[in-house]
Amino acid sequence: MRRWFFGPLLAFYLASFSISSHAHSAAEVGDRQVGVASYYSDKFHGRRTANGERYDRNGLTAMHSRLPFGTVIKVTNLRNHRSVHLRVNDRNGSRRGRLLDVSRRAAQELGFVGAGLARVEIEVVGADGDS
Repeated sequence: MRRWFFGPLLAFYLASFSISSHAHSAAEVGDRQVGVASYYSDKFHGRRTANGERYDRNGLTAMHSRLPFGTVIKVTNLRNHRSVHLRVNDRNGSRRGRLLDVSRRAAQELGFVGAGLARVEIEVVGADGDS
């Protein structure tokens, strides 16, 4: 009698999955975006990221709303032109109007720890494991 319920439920689940996976489609080398970056609060140090790793404030990682995990990006602070390569390992949901959240070490290398925010350009340069 309840058999009819699982068909629509399964269809909904599969439709949700395909929408979700489409939102994180592969980025192409050379893709660029400009926006505001911030950095993770130290309270997140050691917590799990969306891809299952533990966040390390001394690592060179970033959180982005759509780029696939493992994407390597060049992040340039547009104010001082300092840049660093980071690996995407977390999601930020873009709910705060931020393009990117970076590790504390990345913010230090980019020179915006004191300001807390920076206008940045990101460029996709590859994927983790590319030679």
